[in-house]
Order: sequence, then C-alpha cells, then structure tokens
Amino acid sequence: MQQHAFRRLLTAGLTAGLAVAAAVVTPAAAHAAAPSNDDFGTATTVTALPFKATQDIGEATASSDDPTSCNSYIAWSVWYDYTAASDGFVRALPSSTGTQPFIAVYTGERGALTQVPGACAAWNTGPAATFPVTAGQTYHVMVFQQYSGAGQQATLDLVTVPREPNDDFAAATPATLPGTYSGDLTRSSAEPGEAAPTCDAGADHSVWYRYTPDRTRSISVEARSRWSPSVTVYRGAGRDTLSEVDCVAAGSGNKRPVFTATAGQQYWIRVADDADGASWYEIRLTTAPALTPNANVWPSTPSVFDDVSFSVNAGDRLGRPVVSGELRFGDGTSVTLTGNTPVTHRYAADGDYRVEISATTDDGRSGTGSQTLHVETHDVTLTGLSLPAQARAGQTKPVKVSVVNNRYDEKVLVALRKKTESGYYQEVGRLTQWVPAGGRVDFPFAYTYTAADAAAGQAEFEVLASIDGRYDGDSHAADNRLAAVTVVRAASGVRAS
Repeated sequence: MQQHAFRRLLTAGLTAGLAVAAAVVTPAAAHAAAPSNDDFGTATTVTALPFKATQDIGEATASSDDPTSCNSYIAWSVWYDYTAASDGFVRALPSSTGTQPFIAVYTGERGALTQVPGACAAWNTGPAATFPVTAGQTYHVMVFQQYSGAGQQATLDLVTVPREPNDDFAAATPATLPGTYSGDLTRSSAEPGEAAPTCDAGADHSVWYRYTPDRTRSISVEARSRWSPSVTVYRGAGRDTLSEVDCVAAGSGNKRPVFTATAGQQYWIRVADDADGASWYEIRLTTAPALTPNANVWPSTPSVFDDVSFSVNAGDRLGRPVVSGELRFGDGTSVTLTGNTPVTHRYAADGDYRVEISATTDDGRSGTGSQTLHVETHDVTLTGLSLPAQARAGQTKPVKVSVVNNRYDEKVLVALRKKTESGYYQEVGRLTQWVPAGGRVDFPFAYTYTAADAAAGQAEFEVLASIDGRYDGDSHAADNRLAAVTVVRAASGVRAS
C-alpha cells in the first residue's frame, strides 16, 4: 500500500546520513570483546517464553551478510533464535540504554533468509514487533541499529500474546449502535476460506463484528489506526451466505463504509490490514448523517445569455457521491441526475429562482435541498455608427453613436477608435452617459481628418460600448462593437501624393 511504501522510504532516507556516524568507534573500546551472539551463526537460543536478556553491545558489529532490514543501514546487530512450541503470536520488544534499537524477524537459513511479513519495528512504527508463529518453526530475531553501540546495553523481551478474541468469524463480537470498539490487528489472522474484500484483497489480518439492527437506518463505520484499516460490511445469515454491502480499503483516510441496515437483518463487519499496516485500531458505529444536497453554480450570478453550469453534490459529511436524483431549475423545467456530472441550463428571463435538488448516494441515503439563484442581465447594444461618407484632410466632422438599453438603467462608456498605419486601433475619443432602461441615447463625437488619412485614402473607425462600473461587464458583449469607414481626400487645392 502507498502509505506503507512511504513509511519505508522515510526510514531509508536516514541511511546515508547515519552511515558515517555509525562507523565511529572510540579507541578506548577497540580491544573489548564482541557479544557472543554478534553473528547469525552464534545466535542466542531462546528455549522458552517469556524471555528477557540484557547484554553489552558496545563492540557489536554488522556481518557482511546481515539482511537489509526495515530499509535501514545496519551499524551493529545481535541475533536470537526461537523455535515455537505452539501456534500463536509473539511480541518482540527491544530496548537500550542509548538509541532505541530496531528489530526484524526471519525464517530460513543463512544466505536465504525471509523476513516474516510485518515483523519489523523501526523508529516510525513503534518499538515492538508482533508476529504469528507456527509450532516447530524456528524464528531468527535480529536486534540492530544505525548508530554505533559504544557504551550501551541492549535488552530483548520476547513474550507470547493472546489472539484477538474476535479473530475468527464464528467469534465475531456483537456490536451495538452507537458503539466504539478497539483491538490489535497484529494479533489476528485470516481463516482458511475467509471472505476477501473486493477493495483490499491483501488485508489478511482481520477481526469480525456482527450487528443486527432493531430498526432500519443508515449506519456509518468510522475506523482509525496507524494507517487507517480496511473495513468491509457483509450481509447474510452466516459465513456461507455473505454478500458484500460496502468496502473501504486500508489507507483511504476519512472515507468510511456506509450502509442501509434493514431491521432484523444480520450484518458482519470485517476490520483488517496487511502485515505491514497491522496495528492497533478503533471503530465507531454511528447513525449516518443526513444529506443536504446543493449545487455549485457558475456563473454565480448568470444572465439570460449564459449556459449556467450546475455541479450537484450530496452535501454529505462522509463524502459519498450522488448516483441519482433530480435537479429542478425553478422555471418549470428539470433534469434527472445520474451522477456527479455537471448539467447546464439557460434561463429565459431575469429573476430569483428556487433551485431544488433531490439526491441519493451510493449507500442508499436520500435527501433534498434548495437554494436561490438570482438571474440578472445587463446588456446595452450599439445600434448606429454615423460617419460622413467622404471628408477632406483638415475637416472636422461629427460622428454619432447610438446606444439602446432594454434592461436596467446603466452608465455607458463609448470609446471611438481609429485604425493606425500599423493596423492597431488608437482611441481618439470617449464619452460616458446614462442610458435609461428602455431608452436610446446618442453619443456625439467629432473627428478632424488628417493628411495621413488622405494619404491612406480612408479613415477606418470602430466604436466600443461598455457598462461603466460593473466588474462583470456587459452580459452580451457581441453587440457592443461597430465599425465604419470614411473615404478621405487631400485638402482642397492640395494634390494627393
């Protein structure tokens, strides 16, 4: 899982920086004896549990064939061998008078060791490693560190720990609502033939709970642990009749299973993680919160020219998506919802519209919500640009621009611009006037034609209208530009070049 890989990278990141420090040995300790179990081949034999041993590890070394454990550099290591007398679980806890040691557990022979899944305790996973053991199997326990052990003593505690009481399906813990339950997934395992969740098949350290509702309601299961465990909800009368209701994989953060629990129906809750992620856990059964559907609308204050986008969400604190429902736009029209895909709608008139949403999430919860959408259109239109058809250089002639407004009283700015020789428009005049709703106002300009206009043979103009003081501008800017051309000749008595 991504979280577990991240954990290993954090450990590995310390390796390079610690290697130099680990190599430092003080001259005074150079002639002291190494621990008797400094090498894999001379491991201390553990004959019975509980076991506790303390030893001076000041001159402990690392063998060239020590396995790379917990993705960590090894400065020194000591070894212990334990052959399990029976099936069960063992907890290994190392400690030291100096820096907390790491621990890793292996099976196999020298040169072909296999780490027991999850049996690695480092600085970021907690001091102890709990692992399952099988009767007759020998386990090789390596206590080690990234730093020199000069002047330190290290202790190893090995004890058997009980299996979680609800490790097996048949021993599922009865759950009530509301209810809070906790345990330790390192002391659990999967039974032969145990149902594997569709969302997290590798989560094989599992415990079970059973819940029978006294009335129909929506239930959420909040789970937390060091990395957040996998939680799967099943329905059925027994192990052979289970059908999966909901599943959330380990490491999914705040996402949690939600299901509609029918009165009298039996439900089974499986909490699990893989060996690397298994740790303490806590789950809480609560009534799922009600939905308050709403929509994010863009633009937030649309006009009749806008295709308004509605992104509907369930308004669910648990983050479940909408799978069905209806969006009523408030103008007598509606659309069926089939998911979270945004829908668009265009309103025909200004006004306040009550937008109503009914939504159902993938866990079966339904709810309704409403909000008011204000539609307001600001639109002025350029309806006329009056220029002289012809003019001579040096003449000043009127330019009249007409603006019509069919919406609201507006303060309108009109800019008159002329095209230059380089092809760009340069402003040659601007006027601002109030244009009342339903009215037409003329904007009077004047322009003096130049010799450059005569040399070009014409003067090309454009006028632009905008609503002054509105940050969102004109709702329909497409009708806010007009262009026209005046033929320009040389001044009277002047020959054109």
